[in-house]
Amino acid sequence: MRRADLAVTAGVTVLILGPLLLGGGYWLFGDMVFVPHQPWKAGWLGLDGALPRAVPMDAIVSVVSQVVPGSVVQRLLLVGGFVAGGLGVARLVADQRWWARAAAITLFCWNPWVHERLLMGQWAILLGYLLLPWVARAALRLRADRSGWRPAAVVLVLSAVCSPSSGVMAVGVLAVLALGRDAGTWLRVAGLAVAANLTWLVPALTAETARVSTDGVFAGFAARAESGAGTLASVLSLGGTWKTSVVPPERTSALLVLLSCLLTVAAVAGLRRAGPDRGRWLALGAAAVALALLPAVPGGAGLLEGVAGRVPGLALLRDSQRFLAPLGLVLAVGVAHAATGLRDRIRPGTQALWSGVALLVVAPLLLLPSLAWGALGELQRSSYPRAWDDVAHLVGDDETTVVLPWAGSYRGYDWNHRRAVLDPAPRFLPGEVVVDDRVRLTDRVVPPEDPRVIAVTLALADDDPAGALRAAGVRWVLVERGMGSIDVPAGEIAYDGGGLTLVDLAAGGPVAAEAGPHAGTARRIFVLVGHGLAILLLLVGCAGILRSGRRASHS
Repeated sequence: MRRADLAVTAGVTVLILGPLLLGGGYWLFGDMVFVPHQPWKAGWLGLDGALPRAVPMDAIVSVVSQVVPGSVVQRLLLVGGFVAGGLGVARLVADQRWWARAAAITLFCWNPWVHERLLMGQWAILLGYLLLPWVARAALRLRADRSGWRPAAVVLVLSAVCSPSSGVMAVGVLAVLALGRDAGTWLRVAGLAVAANLTWLVPALTAETARVSTDGVFAGFAARAESGAGTLASVLSLGGTWKTSVVPPERTSALLVLLSCLLTVAAVAGLRRAGPDRGRWLALGAAAVALALLPAVPGGAGLLEGVAGRVPGLALLRDSQRFLAPLGLVLAVGVAHAATGLRDRIRPGTQALWSGVALLVVAPLLLLPSLAWGALGELQRSSYPRAWDDVAHLVGDDETTVVLPWAGSYRGYDWNHRRAVLDPAPRFLPGEVVVDDRVRLTDRVVPPEDPRVIAVTLALADDDPAGALRAAGVRWVLVERGMGSIDVPAGEIAYDGGGLTLVDLAAGGPVAAEAGPHAGTARRIFVLVGHGLAILLLLVGCAGILRSGRRASHS
């Protein structure tokens, strides 16, 4: 490990995450939800018959948070991710001088894609992105040496653990950079890709209790123009998210977006110096741009909807702009070569070109200053009120809780600075927790995936909502106060304080058998076998790397 690479990576990490590292509490916003001690649930491994959203990452967080507080787990994951990403991309361009590697680190870790995914709270997808340099290194090694499959196995499993989309992106990067005419390499890559992603593939393909709507979702989540420069310019400069509320303020300026495009042009030009792999890097970047733009081009969203109607679960990939991530890797490699190329032009009397090299290093920071220091103070730390622990101790592991208000799954709590965050209740409370998982976009509402949401919606509209909920197997109703008036079903108040009211419906009559999702025995066996094979692949890969390292040290 080179000290310069570590120093630059550490500096970028502290500049982004600094406010989180200077005190206690949590960053709670968007999909980023960590709790003090996440209880164990079968759904964390996809054993409940539902679609796998965070499988098996939630299982890992649940296990680790029993030993280490969730606030520490959050910091370790975020800091570890940025450090791994920075050092990984530096290793990828290890043949370049330190300033060129610094340019690669800053561009890879500091760009609009990172900013937007961080502000959306998609920390697991961000971790998958930060693993891509290691995937690329493994791919290049595999192409050079067919026996070098072990590093590829390890990084593919780790990427799939982060999220399904991260697993898909890792396979794409590996395929583009590793595959050639050798049929054996094709077979190895195919086998590794399937085995590494079994941890979420099996639960997804055998899901019994959920359906993903395809009606209008690709258009609703399509890439968008952030400024007058247009959608293409936004995407080429690593932006263009569908969620306009997280767009960095400077990205609304067409001038700054176009200047960011100039950085992209410089990086692409630098790829000419990337040797025989330049064509593969260009192909990888072009594929990422095409995939991100597909729903936004005329007819693209309709085409994807038609395919998704025939391929179950494809709608899970509806946010196509997230698949722009490999372009960040490509541009980081290109900007390192661009910095080296500019340095090579420096001759006596042209020392001013050093300022151009320096500009390539700091340009990502200058073009996107709002990523600094917790998105310039927007991300403030929060702590859960004591009431959340009190309620969690009252709910049993085999009981079902419905959370009100019944108006989407994102909340704005006073104690969290009214910042929208995915409801923490499913991760904080034991047992089955049902929240309204409909996604409310500007012009449409995406239907729920969980059939229990439909059942609870009908029960809440019943003349006797308490009785209808009991018939659906619901014992508890958790009311989160401070978000408008709420019609609360009749029941005994078991807890009231700290902005939470817990209503016990069992006081009004017997509760039917638990109504949570269940999976058949055969499906559970398939899911567990899938996890086992992925873990086995990871262990074998790690053992092979260690064995190779010992042989190298003794040679």
